[in-house]
Amino acid sequence: MERVIYIVFDKILSFFIKVIGTILSLTIILQIFSRIIMIHPFTWTEELSRFSFIWFCFLGSAYALHKKLHMGIDYFYRQYRPEKQRKIELFVQLIILLFGTLLVYYGIVLVQLTSIQLSTILRIPMSYMFSILPITGVFFCLASVNQILSSRKQRRG
Repeated sequence: MERVIYIVFDKILSFFIKVIGTILSLTIILQIFSRIIMIHPFTWTEELSRFSFIWFCFLGSAYALHKKLHMGIDYFYRQYRPEKQRKIELFVQLIILLFGTLLVYYGIVLVQLTSIQLSTILRIPMSYMFSILPITGVFFCLASVNQILSSRKQRRG
């Protein structure tokens, strides 16, 4: 299981984050170039960069959750004994799992609702942009389950 999670997050997800980050950077550079050098700026770069930024942030948050790079307040957490800390950690992971499940469910609902709506400039279905919600939810669930299983494995020895 850990090997599969490693491949999914560290290979596949990080690759997509790099590709989307590159697309985001290139479209912003192209937009700046077209505004300064050319008389008529490209209109499609603004919408593509906005969609890329949204995908970049959501996928990046899933990757950060997997790597435990997300923000947390651990001052009060460190005041407890290790057994209580494990219970708090399990509770937090269960909340993250619930949040990921809600992202999947309501993300699918939103994707279905926006399947006929087209974006203003690129004319692509808005469901493509909103599909990041259930995708991120799946990654949140995978990361949370992985953390729960890892902590159980460490506790057993």
